[in-house]
Amino acid sequence: MFKRIVAAAAVMLALSACAGPRYVVADVTRFHTLASMPTGQTFAIVAVGPEQEQSIAFRQFGDLINTRLSALGMKQFSGSGGPSGADYVVTLEYDAQGPTPDVRSRGFNLSLGIGYGNFNRPFGYGWGYDPFLDNHSYTETRQLFTRRVALNMYRGATFVTGPKLRLFEGRAISTGLNGQVETVMPYMLDAIFKEFPGPSGRTRTVAVEVPADIENGGVGAPRPGSRSSY
Repeated sequence: MFKRIVAAAAVMLALSACAGPRYVVADVTRFHTLASMPTGQTFAIVAVGPEQEQSIAFRQFGDLINTRLSALGMKQFSGSGGPSGADYVVTLEYDAQGPTPDVRSRGFNLSLGIGYGNFNRPFGYGWGYDPFLDNHSYTETRQLFTRRVALNMYRGATFVTGPKLRLFEGRAISTGLNGQVETVMPYMLDAIFKEFPGPSGRTRTVAVEVPADIENGGVGAPRPGSRSSY
């Protein structure tokens, strides 16, 4: 009976540790020659290769980019003459690799007490920290994936005729529990566009919170700063 109660208490503590916000934590590197935010200028999103041209997922990613650039004050190009008529041409590349095992050891220092009292309170229980149990630990193994997203912007007039003049390149790398880059794409793009265009030649860690109503397969993810995120 006692062992069952201790096990149940351990499960409760584990579940409480998993509760709370979840994040996509990405290392973002940006290089650019933009003097300021290109507000009011037009952009065209172009597929890289025949596979992207036929990809329904890429079209949805294009909608995500369109939403973010429009929110920054830019306009999607709708004129004639192809993408070279836009001020900027935007391309997107992405992949996911893994899984790789992430093994962690965690300490267990829970003590549980059970006893009988007086007539008014015949039974009591409780749990708390016990330093004598610090040497008890368990091992947790999770499978992690590395997701990469690369977004480039070119001078539109040079994209078709060449040589292509690249004006902005953003790279985001994130390690997390989801092996499908489609799942984390909205948050990876948010990380790239945060404070756009941002300082050139610098890498920073950006944490983007995942909404609470997004399913994660029942697996809780650590808070920002951990390399094992959503």
